[in-house]
Amino acid sequence: MKTILIATDFSQASRNAAVYGLELARALNTKVILFSSYLPMPLPVMASSVIDLAEDLKKSTQQQLQQEEKSINTGSRVTVETICREGVAADAILEAAREKKAGLIIAGMKEGGKGTRRVLGSTATTLAKKADIPLIIVPEKTKYIRISSIALANESDLETDADDHLLDSLREIAAQFHSKIYVVRVAKNRIKATYETLNRPFKLIRILRMLDPSYGTVEGKSVAEGLNHFIEGYHIHLLAMLPHKHSLLERWFIKSATRSVIFETHIPLLILPDLHIG
Repeated sequence: MKTILIATDFSQASRNAAVYGLELARALNTKVILFSSYLPMPLPVMASSVIDLAEDLKKSTQQQLQQEEKSINTGSRVTVETICREGVAADAILEAAREKKAGLIIAGMKEGGKGTRRVLGSTATTLAKKADIPLIIVPEKTKYIRISSIALANESDLETDADDHLLDSLREIAAQFHSKIYVVRVAKNRIKATYETLNRPFKLIRILRMLDPSYGTVEGKSVAEGLNHFIEGYHIHLLAMLPHKHSLLERWFIKSATRSVIFETHIPLLILPDLHIG
């Protein structure tokens, strides 16, 4: 990849994600786009006033972006371009990422709160559902460390006609850091664990063969619990997911009653999109 787009709303979670993204960009030798959106509130005023308000918001957002870039990009030697656009955050982020041919989007995740914000903020949730570009969601307190181990969680093998480029971003990150790759599934008991062990995802493993992945199962009452144990036991630095049209993502994290458990480990989540989205 040549470009990483980092989305920010200037919150602490976004700033932490931006710092993480800059370090990752430096390791991957890529350019960074620091992006923010703005959306004027509709008011019963004259059209000229609405235009003035939009221009003021644009200038203010651009100034914030420039200040943010100066405060976080100290000594990293990463080329950073700042861009702001009017629009709903998730849609504006995706539009800019496509236009700039970004190979990866990075967004922050705020901790605490209720509902889906325990796991994914509203913008991050929308990005996870709609993005056709790989997305890394960084928990608010996660600090950048060298990605020496990656767990790819999946529940079924790839379709026979799946695009071989589906895992390109994962392969690039793993190759750069010489990461150990684990393909892991969660089983509720030993019988199911034995079944999963015998039914390996052969196409998925074949695509990753140059990285010499290890395949295994872990027992857990829930997927979140099982993955949490695996992440802690194997010192995983990045969790990757193949949502398969997002049913997996929604079932595990957005709709699950245990959705907050998985992120107690505070590691980034790489969501690899279905390349047929859109």
